[in-house]
Amino acid sequence: MKAKAPTLKVIAEQLGLSISTVSRALRGMPEINFETREAVLNLSKNLEYKLPSNHTNSAATQTSLLAAIVPSEDFYFSQIIKGMDDAAIDAGFSLMVCRSKESYGREVSILQRLSKANIDGYIIAKAFETSSFEHFQQLIKSNKPLVMIDRECKDVPVPQLLIDNFEGGQIAAKHLIEKGYRKICFLGAKTYSYSKYTLENGFLETLKEARLDSYEKKLFFGDFDIETAYEKTKEILRMNDRPDAFFAANDQIAIGIYKAIEEAGYNIPKDIGILGYYDEPVLGSFTPTISSIHVPAYELGKKAINTLVAQIHNGINTKISLEAVNVQLSQRESTNQTKRFFGI
Repeated sequence: MKAKAPTLKVIAEQLGLSISTVSRALRGMPEINFETREAVLNLSKNLEYKLPSNHTNSAATQTSLLAAIVPSEDFYFSQIIKGMDDAAIDAGFSLMVCRSKESYGREVSILQRLSKANIDGYIIAKAFETSSFEHFQQLIKSNKPLVMIDRECKDVPVPQLLIDNFEGGQIAAKHLIEKGYRKICFLGAKTYSYSKYTLENGFLETLKEARLDSYEKKLFFGDFDIETAYEKTKEILRMNDRPDAFFAANDQIAIGIYKAIEEAGYNIPKDIGILGYYDEPVLGSFTPTISSIHVPAYELGKKAINTLVAQIHNGINTKISLEAVNVQLSQRESTNQTKRFFGI
């Protein structure tokens, strides 16, 4: 049986270095000291490690420039961008970030312009409007490494990194149910229903398992911000069968919900609980503080860059490899009761 070709990871492990350091040494980056560079080059030669045919170990053959296209720069994507930028610098690359603003046309236009800049590799979170993937396929045909993040693209054969929002929905529902809440209202945007990795799908499945699916009528979908969530919550609280807990699809929505509940005179968490999503630091400044689901966006950004750099050195991966990053609960006062008893 033919032995597997050595990889960047193998060289890094044998020398006790990071993959990013090995990457920079192979590309002749000046910040790597002579001894480290020589050790990497000698071991890669001994192991018969070969760069892809369109690369050499000379930095002059590359731009050392990566590009990322994201829909926005909200809290979630800003954390992803920070992770990408830190990992890119560590690997000896610079990162250019462009916003699609959820527009298919803008996304295509950005890629067309970037193609003239000789980018070494791309990370893309596709726009909400995007349903045709020809522009992504063209990148693959032109031998450009590509990693998709955040949103699943089943027909694009490249590595894909997602947040397991399905698990996030499950954790949220289980937490609220364990705290004694039974009339749980979801407020947020309906996401990519063709993918299993959606918040509302995980949330709904858990409600059904707990036999609370009769409360599905309390699912409200929309493009909410703080003010629209505030107005919608005031309307919901006027219902005869009002919720005893809210699960918000993001923390800005949770803040709007909080404002409406406080104004209406209900006690948080005794009368109504609140749980947000993404775990923005501002949630700790409220009284009571607001619980949320922590999403490791920064870590996702770093992992995306490391995956892309590995592709640049080891050759393009033309198979879909889907990896979901786990979330976790950040419990605070808005749901923090040992047990909630009805009627007390």
